[in-house]
Amino acid sequence: MKLKFWKRKADDDGDLSEDGQGGASEFEMPPGHHLGLGTRLRAKWEGYDDPVEYYLLQLEIDVYADWLRKMRVWLSRPVEPELGELDLDDEIGRWPPERIRLYDKLFDHGIMIPGGHEYALELAKPLALDETLSCLEIGAKLGGVARLLADRLGVWVTAFEQDGELALLGMERSVHAGAQKKVPVQTFDPSTPELRKGYFNVVYSLGELFKVPSKETFLPEVAGTLREQGQILFTDYVLTRDLDENDIAKWSKLEDCELFPWTAQEYKSRLGQLKFDIRIAKDESDTHLVHIKKAWMTLLSDIQKSGLDPDMMDYMVPEMEMWMNRVKMLENGTLAFYRFYATIN
Repeated sequence: MKLKFWKRKADDDGDLSEDGQGGASEFEMPPGHHLGLGTRLRAKWEGYDDPVEYYLLQLEIDVYADWLRKMRVWLSRPVEPELGELDLDDEIGRWPPERIRLYDKLFDHGIMIPGGHEYALELAKPLALDETLSCLEIGAKLGGVARLLADRLGVWVTAFEQDGELALLGMERSVHAGAQKKVPVQTFDPSTPELRKGYFNVVYSLGELFKVPSKETFLPEVAGTLREQGQILFTDYVLTRDLDENDIAKWSKLEDCELFPWTAQEYKSRLGQLKFDIRIAKDESDTHLVHIKKAWMTLLSDIQKSGLDPDMMDYMVPEMEMWMNRVKMLENGTLAFYRFYATIN
């Protein structure tokens, strides 16, 4: 299920138009919908300047809740259901509870990156985040990093995730944490991101941009969504030598998605063209390898001591193969793991 979320409204000239409900709004009401007095009052109570934005967020949460109900029914059935019976997307079921629990054991709870909470906070230090800043995360997974930053530093984070199922599960965690307003987790298509212009103070991404296609056009969108003195921080797997189509295909199969890796120099050149001042461009492969190996060694040690849920074992082998392939490519010099930090004037 791909959620459309809300869209900004524009007239034929591209200018923001009136909402038809007695005031100007930058968001577009769905056809046939209208704002009642109760919705307006609740929006004001929740701190929304624009009641249309509040209304559309509630629609998004309602769709998410309906999807979650259907997925729980699907997961509880003793036999394989016909997906058509529930009108679910083909991807539903890629992230069942057992696979999520495996990642919770492998890395810090809800943080699906090597290094967990400690490393995420260390990466955020140059950003000087506080409650006055708004962030956009690209490749948020379950939104664990976004909620961590919001909780510890008070920042507001819009969390974008390509995988629709992960995004919905991430939104569930934000709702349960009472952070659905401060850390909404949303699906997005990086080929048509439609990012709001001059809106965010910070854009960050942790190890996910190698999955984003057409970065030569995606990065200008990122630059355009930043305010003056905006900051960009990202880590990513970068190529250190050319790979042929077969090599990329083998890697993509283990990652279970299509890959579009760049070199570090390609990132530096494109950021320079976009007038970014690159403050950090650092190879952190050694640190990343330590984080991966430590996580897996700790998990395997725990399994030897106390065992593992048999249902989780079904997901452990392919996940281990994927991560160990990354280790192999980092150690043989095919890949490097880079950290970039830059500002824009």
